[in-house]
Amino acid sequence: MKRIVWLLVYILGCASAARSQSEVPFSQYQMALGYYNPASAGRYGDLDVSALYRMQWMGWSNAPKTTYVTANMPYNFMKREHGIGIVFVQDNISSLYNDLTAGLQYAYLKKIGKGKLRAGVQLGMVSRTAGGTFVVTPDSTDTTGGSDEAIPNSKIEKKVFDANAGLYYATDKWFIGVGVTHLLEPVIETESLYTFLDRGYNFICGYNIQLNNPLLELQPAVFVQTNLNTYKADITARAVYARKYSAGLSWRMNENRLADAFVVLLGATFGKLEGGYAYDVPLSNVGRGTVGSHELFLKYRIQLNKPKTGKSKHKSVRLL
Repeated sequence: MKRIVWLLVYILGCASAARSQSEVPFSQYQMALGYYNPASAGRYGDLDVSALYRMQWMGWSNAPKTTYVTANMPYNFMKREHGIGIVFVQDNISSLYNDLTAGLQYAYLKKIGKGKLRAGVQLGMVSRTAGGTFVVTPDSTDTTGGSDEAIPNSKIEKKVFDANAGLYYATDKWFIGVGVTHLLEPVIETESLYTFLDRGYNFICGYNIQLNNPLLELQPAVFVQTNLNTYKADITARAVYARKYSAGLSWRMNENRLADAFVVLLGATFGKLEGGYAYDVPLSNVGRGTVGSHELFLKYRIQLNKPKTGKSKHKSVRLL
């Protein structure tokens, strides 16, 4: 365990502070862990195809909307298990910025103690679209962007290389992980635009508690995002019944408010199909202009290692 702790500390301390956070604040963060930490690729042992759609601050004009799609699976090579995956993210941030992210993920596994340590990396690109005639500012009478010279009046698109990294350790009862996003802090620069993707850090841990009722399980978890200047933390308690139905609550806080929002979580599993829903209730002044945020999650699992059923050696039932 000492080696695991030192690796986590090293990941957090290997880079300088950033200025603001760029990551999408998914409420179902455990279902979208691959967005934050590529070391989670293939952790379930099957081919998982997942999609998550977040509609933030409903009721606002040009409110952020995000689509996250991923597929990942374990892969055996040279008598070792690895994890591989692919990620797509369409993040409509506002009327000014839209980001499209595509990346390939790889995770290396090593058994340590009662669990497995996974080290992962994601390599890909981010395409940022900015400006255009769809931009509206307070001093503009139309959709030309007004007199602000920092806002392009024509559509600009720029692609940059991006990389994420992380560590993830899990046993049958608990897990812990740390990830770094936008590791190189890529700069998006053109003649009329200068933006950047700031580096972010995230930490997650959770535990599975089996209650006296064998059909009930409690799954508390904590998720923290920071850029070493600001932070956001979610404290979650989820109950699972018969490993099929789940319900829970999350409490969200940040550097400005101890109570920024609370989240209602619902989920269900039917065979190979798993679905989830989250509703965010803002407790800050944001709540005055919005009815909250919604998230929809869907996953389809394809079993890779089918159990052996055994074949009869008899060619005909007449020989039995």
